[in-house]
Amino acid sequence: MRASSKLPSERRPIKYTASGFQQAREAAGLSQAQVAEIAGYSVGVIAQIENGQRLHSLTISRASSAIPGHNLAEIRDEGS
Repeated sequence: MRASSKLPSERRPIKYTASGFQQAREAAGLSQAQVAEIAGYSVGVIAQIENGQRLHSLTISRASSAIPGHNLAEIRDEGS
């Protein structure tokens, strides 16, 4: 069990989706593999982001930082 799952729900890490991630990546001319390598993630994590998986805000932020000129506010949406 992860430590965060022991926290009360109002104190657990916020998870988001990233509806604009793929568009930002493509606009920067980067492949999923390139973003994964720069961010230190597997291609599978990048695919999860682009497929709308709800992920921890830090995961999306770290992956987004690999995209030059990214605007995290346009990439990340609060997940439901």
